[in-house]
Amino acid sequence: MKLSLKAESSLILEPCQFPVRTDKARLAVSTMASFFTCALDQVFIHLCSCVGGEVSYVCNLKKNLAALEKTMNLRYGNIQNQVYELLLPRRDERVRLRLCGLCTKNLSSSHSYGKRVFEMLKEVEDVHSKGVFEVVAGPPAIAVAVERPLPNTIVGQENILERAWEHLMDAGTGMMGLYGMGGVGKTTLLEQINNKFIEHPVDGVEIVIFVVVSSELRVEMIQDAIAEKLGFLREDWKQKEKSQKVTDLYARMKTMKFVLLLDDIWKEVDLKEIGVPFPARENGCKVVFTTRSREVCGQMRVDDPMEVKCLESNEAWDLFRSNVGKITLESHPDILELFKSYLFESLRRNQY
Repeated sequence: MKLSLKAESSLILEPCQFPVRTDKARLAVSTMASFFTCALDQVFIHLCSCVGGEVSYVCNLKKNLAALEKTMNLRYGNIQNQVYELLLPRRDERVRLRLCGLCTKNLSSSHSYGKRVFEMLKEVEDVHSKGVFEVVAGPPAIAVAVERPLPNTIVGQENILERAWEHLMDAGTGMMGLYGMGGVGKTTLLEQINNKFIEHPVDGVEIVIFVVVSSELRVEMIQDAIAEKLGFLREDWKQKEKSQKVTDLYARMKTMKFVLLLDDIWKEVDLKEIGVPFPARENGCKVVFTTRSREVCGQMRVDDPMEVKCLESNEAWDLFRSNVGKITLESHPDILELFKSYLFESLRRNQY
């Protein structure tokens, strides 16, 4: 019989050419395995205590993560979402650790993350000690989207919002395009869709990411915006090459059911170049974008985009009246005629 010691401090019995004849032999091997495991654990703990508290953030990272994960079924008020956001990159951080956590592939990243986990765990323990929490049966209700501020008055978008939401919730919809001339309310519509995921949580959707693209398409800017929402550490992320960012984003997002909202795209956005898995019925992910061009919708493989049209004249008047106010409207008899001429000119310009 031959023994080999693995990095995780566990003894593995390799296949042997003769059978173990007695239970005493098995007991002896089991005892030896326990001895070596305990011995290595003690050495590990001693080394961490000797080199000081800073390194202990790395040494104790696995243990602290496990402790923090156990708090996910407790509601701690305002810090609950902070715990969730902090745990998002835990898979990558665990992969960096070597030799049971004694070594790491990136000391700076592991130290920074380990310190944040330690501090959050202390904060949770403090709240727990005061009894300010509630036990829940299932996973905690996490705000998967960040609420977007909306205009005080939104006129004429009730119907298209309802149609867009219904279309997006269809299992066969992976990519959805919203197109229309500038200023018709595409961004406001997309922001309302974003906020709907907060008001009406969708089963399975883990995260909703809103990114403003604009005419100058910058892939790394989109990558950075997505990475920040996914919880990648900013200091570590900045040091990565573009190709590594693609790999890291794809590895993270392929295990998640996400909704990506891209506002104001002017040409095709290559999801593969960014590192975003293509949305499909199989993964349940979705991408929604706004654009001025129906042609861009075709480039994004959307054959049935939704047009966001201008307000009807009566709707435009209602919006104008609510924004200007009654006192201003009644201050001069020519305001109505000026508004009509301005509306006509605006529509004429946007047709070209």
